Amino acid sequence: MDTIIVNQLPTPTWNRLGVNGTALAWDEQNSRKLEEERCHAAAGEERTLRVVESGQGEYSEKTVTVQAQAGSSVTVYEDLRAARNLLVRTQLEAGENARIRLVQLLATEEGAVLRSEVSGSCGENGSVELLQVMLGRGDVYADSRFVLKGDSSALKADLGYLGQKRQTVDIDLAVDHYGKKTNSQINAAGALKDAAKKIFRGTIDFKTGSSDSVGSEQETVLMLGEDAVNKTVPLILCAEENVEGTHGATIGELDDDTLFYFESRGIDRQTAENILARASIERLARAVGDRELEEKIIDGLNEEL
Repeated sequence: MDTIIVNQLPTPTWNRLGVNGTALAWDEQNSRKLEEERCHAAAGEERTLRVVESGQGEYSEKTVTVQAQAGSSVTVYEDLRAARNLLVRTQLEAGENARIRLVQLLATEEGAVLRSEVSGSCGENGSVELLQVMLGRGDVYADSRFVLKGDSSALKADLGYLGQKRQTVDIDLAVDHYGKKTNSQINAAGALKDAAKKIFRGTIDFKTGSSDSVGSEQETVLMLGEDAVNKTVPLILCAEENVEGTHGATIGELDDDTLFYFESRGIDRQTAENILARASIERLARAVGDRELEEKIIDGLNEEL
């Protein structure tokens, strides 16, 4: 059994914060290699790829590769449900004027660990859209890295999570701006119940030459457990003068006014908490664009709440 470091920040912060990376026990040598899945879209083509994976054996890993040539469009739906310990690497390459949309349901059984590693690059006027929903009762480690190489390339990321009991939700998302007039938007929202622990690291890095680029990141966290632990780490790095980067976070509890509103309508505290906890994920579920996966997300919410 090895101890590996996952979800590392591009630039370390104060060690005492405990957010520079996460040490994780993982059996890399005996991890079972699952069949790789590939999707290649020729110039101007539209393609859809569906991936359903729960893993095999104690440790397993899978690679998904998506290439979108100039002017093409690819939509990828990944239904990942870890029964034990599962690693899925998803590699995206969007060419000039190409578009890739990745929708992930990251779900875990109790006691299981799911690692999702997403890497993506965009050519000129290319774009990647990431929609992630994190549910289940086990631990989730999501590490996403994107490179906006071409001028006017873009990333849009929407993440939703529900942490409960003693679950760990560990998220790292980094965007490197290299091209001019590139754009990144990162939005994360979720709820933490019981003694759940969550880290969200969001990094926007403006490299030399990325003039006139814009990046923003925002997170909204609802704290619903007295023992829940939240760490939000927004990071903006800049080596270029003419750029615009913004970040913000809203972290709060169920306040007395909101609770009174619910109680005045006959809704008790636990029911009110469940309504608010599912709001951010339900919003993303409606934006999935695939009825089957949308229903799985809603069913998962109904099961957990």
